[in-house]
Amino acid sequence: MTQQVHRDTEAGLTLIEVLVALALFSLIGLAGFTMLDNILRVQSGTQGRLERLGQIDRALVIFSRDLQESDSGSVRQDENGVTMNRTGTGLLSYQAPSTVLLRSLSRRNFEQQMIDGVKAIRLRSLDSAGTWHDRWPIEQTQSLGLAPTLKAVELQLDLREGTVSRLVDVPAGVKE
Repeated sequence: MTQQVHRDTEAGLTLIEVLVALALFSLIGLAGFTMLDNILRVQSGTQGRLERLGQIDRALVIFSRDLQESDSGSVRQDENGVTMNRTGTGLLSYQAPSTVLLRSLSRRNFEQQMIDGVKAIRLRSLDSAGTWHDRWPIEQTQSLGLAPTLKAVELQLDLREGTVSRLVDVPAGVKE
C-alpha cells in the first residue's frame, strides 16, 4: 500500500508556485502596458489629424460664408486670389502668397492665417451659361450685350494631405 502525503492546509505556497504566478503576472502586465502604449500613440496621431481636419473645415466654411454674404457685383477673381466686399466687414480677400491661405480685411488692416501647408490654390468662377473662368468678372462676350452672371466659385487647395475643393453657390447671382 502506498501512503499518501497530505499537506497541511495552512502550509502556504511553494517557491515554484510563487515563481510561476509571478511570471504569469509579469506577462499580463507587459501585454497590458504594450497595448496602452499603442493606444496612446494612435490617439495622439488621431488627435493631430482631427485638429488638421478641423482647421481645413473651418477655413472652407468661413470662405463659403464670406462669399455668400458678399455684396452684389463685388467679387473679383484673378491668379492671385479672390476679393469681395462683404456686408458689414468691408473689402475682404483670400490669397495664398506662400504656403499659407490668408484671409485679409483691408478696413481693419488684419490678416488671418486660415490653413498652413498650402502647396497651390486654384479659383474658378462659373457663369450663368455654365462656363468656367479663371478670372472674374469676364469681358462682355454675348451678342445681346448682356454680361454673364456669376453663379458659383470653386476654391481648390493642394495641401500636403491631398487636394480639397469647395464649390460655393453665389446667392441670386452676382452681376458683373
